[in-house]
Amino acid sequence: MAENIHTQFHRFVSSDEKEALLGQKGSVLWMYGLSGSGKSTIAAAVERKLHVKGRFVVILDGDNFRNGLNSDLGFSDEDREENVRRVSEVAKMFASQGII
Repeated sequence: MAENIHTQFHRFVSSDEKEALLGQKGSVLWMYGLSGSGKSTIAAAVERKLHVKGRFVVILDGDNFRNGLNSDLGFSDEDREENVRRVSEVAKMFASQGII
């Protein structure tokens, strides 16, 4: 890893301030299941219901990750574990910003 890259633990605007601005607490709803089981359809319906209630929601779709950020991964046990780890990190970043 490059020596000029440092993890930042401080924030100029706190998570509490961001959550207050958005009027919501950041959180993650993780849906999993077999291919074609309706996960994306359910996620879209939940997103719509939360949007109507004034909530800011981002859907992190597994297919989009597999075609982008995780395109270097296959479907071995190790690659599946790495896929989940990467998606978890992205979800954690969104949630820490007050996003559902």
